[in-house]
Amino acid sequence: MAFRFKQFTVEDDRSSMPVGTDSMLLGSWAEPAEASSILDIGCGCGILALMMAQKSDAKVDAIDIDEKSVIQAGENFSASPWKNRLKAYSVPLQLFPSIIGKQYDFVISNPPFFAGSLKSPSETRNRARHDTDLTLVRLLCEIKKLLKPSGRFAVILPEQTLSEFTRLAGLHGFSPMRSLFVYPKPGKSCLRVLAEFSSGMYIPSPVENLVISDLKGQFTPEYLYLTKDFHYF
Repeated sequence: MAFRFKQFTVEDDRSSMPVGTDSMLLGSWAEPAEASSILDIGCGCGILALMMAQKSDAKVDAIDIDEKSVIQAGENFSASPWKNRLKAYSVPLQLFPSIIGKQYDFVISNPPFFAGSLKSPSETRNRARHDTDLTLVRLLCEIKKLLKPSGRFAVILPEQTLSEFTRLAGLHGFSPMRSLFVYPKPGKSCLRVLAEFSSGMYIPSPVENLVISDLKGQFTPEYLYLTKDFHYF
């Protein structure tokens, strides 16, 4: 299925994970700032990498263990205005640091986080969404290798995972910088947390909250503002 955004189009029918709300939230919220090099871990169809290319002048690499996803991400990159700044790799994350031989200013990831939850009949989708192949500890270990000492990384997680992930990040020398708690509707439990980390000690910014839809099912002004550079409404 083709998703048409303001500056690019994404095909995701062969990807392990199609375009979804999680990616839209994370890509819209992430701030690559003056980064000259960005890495998207677990890129799927390449949506986050494309969003980072639109938001920066950086060269953006994207990796995924699923070869079909990487092929489709590469096709999406080639059809975009930033094809000369985007590159996709089909390689396990654990092998990537030695293959690429460089570090990045900014890392972004919509990681597998459904540990122990009910799995899909699709093995490809399971690998994309469950931590069987890539645990959060392994993710942090590899980010530590791939991120420059002054670099930052951003992830999206379930609310119940945030505390443990923050603890593990601290053990790897990362400190939380800012976070956004996302609620599907007023009165509902937190759906996801967007979180940004960096090396060294920082005073985190105040926690922010976002409600996606009102009680009538309409997008809230806050969600529309967050995603305005990408979505047509």
